[in-house]
Parts: sequence; C-alpha cells; structure tokens
Amino acid sequence: MPVVLEDWISQSTNLRNICEKIRGCKISDRTWYDWEHLAGANYPQGKPVAKRNYTQEQTHMLLCLAWLRKHHPRQKVTYRSLRDYYRANEYKLEEVFDKYCEQVNSGEAFVADEVKEQPEKIALSEVKKCCDRIMNRKLSRNCWASWKQYLGIPKYEKFVDEGTASLLTYMACWRHDHPTKKFPLVRQLIVMMTSASRRAMTLETASSAKMWHQWRMRGCKGKDLHRYLAMCGYKVSLRTLYKWGNFSQRRHYSVSELAEWKVKAANRRYA
Repeated sequence: MPVVLEDWISQSTNLRNICEKIRGCKISDRTWYDWEHLAGANYPQGKPVAKRNYTQEQTHMLLCLAWLRKHHPRQKVTYRSLRDYYRANEYKLEEVFDKYCEQVNSGEAFVADEVKEQPEKIALSEVKKCCDRIMNRKLSRNCWASWKQYLGIPKYEKFVDEGTASLLTYMACWRHDHPTKKFPLVRQLIVMMTSASRRAMTLETASSAKMWHQWRMRGCKGKDLHRYLAMCGYKVSLRTLYKWGNFSQRRHYSVSELAEWKVKAANRRYA
C-alpha cells in the first residue's frame, strides 16, 4: 500500500527521529512535550502519544524548532518567535529536509551543515539606487547608514547577499507606505516580505500569530472576521462585510464557514 510522505513524517515517532537527526542528539520525553507545547500540538487526540499525528503546520514548526535548537541551544523560544523564525528560514528548512530524504534513501549518514558555494553578492550602491527610486527621493547618508545598522550590515561593507538586498528594498517600500512609523522587528519584516498572504496584514494582525492559529483550528467571532481575512490576503472592512449580507459581529463562525467567507472575498476581488 503506497504511503504519502507527508503523512509518514507527521507521525509522532517518525517526526521525533527526524528531529533528533537534525538536532544531532537524543530528545527526551520531557523536552519533546515542551516542543509540542511550543508548536501548539499538545492537545489530547484520544490515542497513545507514540501514535499521534500532527498537522502540516505543526510538523513544519517542530522540524524548524530542531533546526533552531541545533544552532541556538540556549535561546528563549515562544510560539510567536518560533513561527517568525520558521517563516524567515523556511527555505533553509526545506534544504535540510530534502537533504535528509536523499541521504536516508542513499544510506549515508545525515549531516545538517554542509559547505556550499557562496551566493553572488550585490553592490550596496545599486541597492541604494533602487531604494531611492522606490522612495522617489534620494536617501540621506545618515538615513542609509541607519538602515544598514538596523540590519546589522558592517559600516564599510560594499556588497551584500541577495536576501539582504531584498530586505533593504522592502524596507524602502514599507517606509514609503509608513513614513512616520517605527520599523518593525527584522523578523517581522522578513515574514511580511516572504509571505504573499500577509501583504494585506497590518502590524496588529502580523503580531497575533497565536490568535491566527486558534482561528484556523476553532473558527472566530464575527468581530474578528475582517482580521482573519486580512491574514488571508483580503483587506475587507466590517462595513463591506455587512454589505455582502448574512454577517453578524456577535456570531461565531466555524472553520468551514471561514473557508466560505474566504472564497467569497476571493470572488469579490476578481469580480
């Protein structure tokens, strides 16, 4: 009988073994319980712990936590910081995961870190010209220096990698839209930049990762429906929801009903 790879990985025993290989050491029962709590996966399922299954998001979060603990063993981790770290390092996690699958199939020993060719560097002068065009004005020397310092770029550095260059241009876009606000944390900037579903999110919704998880699992109240749709990439006001009909701020909408509202918002956008 064929087995779906994602379903096999989501099983508790298999996922724990993979996390141990990524981390490079054995994970105790107590530590694994704490990890489940951080990933939002420690609710009862009516079956033994060894036979429980995780959702796709919980699986990714636990894999990312193993990667995080390998490189930052003493760093304090919360659900929000773990989620932001996963969004910011998703491509690295996929590389490790693909490498694990390849080496398991070939019978070789798994090694998470591997020396790779350095990506091509981009001149900071060219990045600044791009930011000037986005801002429709020339950035001052002090402003540009503060942006580089905010991202931890050395003062006299002349070249950066593609990811840092993209983040600088995104900072220019964000500053163009929010000329007086303080920059969000770097991790939040990376999350908003890399996730297309968060282009319509405000800082208020971007910081509510735990609430977003609860809404996806249990549904939400009508008063929070516009925030849920914003997290899905549809910026809709409460007034517009009333115009669409059959909407109440006091009503609790189930997960299936939220999916219907999401489809309705998508149809309205492209109508």
